[in-house]
Amino acid sequence: MRLSLIALIPLTAFFSVVHARSDYTHEAREHIDELATRAFEDSLLSTRQVLADLSTRDLVNELEDRLQRRSATYNTYHCLACDEKFYTADSANAHGNKANHRRADGWTKNGKDVTFPVT
Repeated sequence: MRLSLIALIPLTAFFSVVHARSDYTHEAREHIDELATRAFEDSLLSTRQVLADLSTRDLVNELEDRLQRRSATYNTYHCLACDEKFYTADSANAHGNKANHRRADGWTKNGKDVTFPVT
C-alpha cells in the first residue's frame, strides 16, 4: 500500500483540527483540585506547627477553663441514689418517677440539695 504525500496533507490537517478542538476541562479540574489540596495541606501544617508550640500543660489548662465555664452555664441535676446526671428538669423528673428515686434528700441541682420533683 502506497501513500502519497498529497494524501497525507489533508489527513494531517484533519488530525490537527481534531486535536485543537479537544476539551481541557478535565485537566483544568485536576489542576484546581491539586491547588485546593495543596492549600489544605499547608493549613494543616500550620495548625500542626501551632499545636507543636503549645505544651501539654497549656492545653489541659485551657480545656479545664473551658469546661468550668461551660458547666457554669448549664443546670445539672444529680440523682444521688444512682449517681446519674441530667441536664434538664424533665429528664430528671422522668428518671425519678421511673426508677422510684423520689427521696427528698436524693437530688442536687448544680451541687445544691433540692427536693423532688426538681425544677
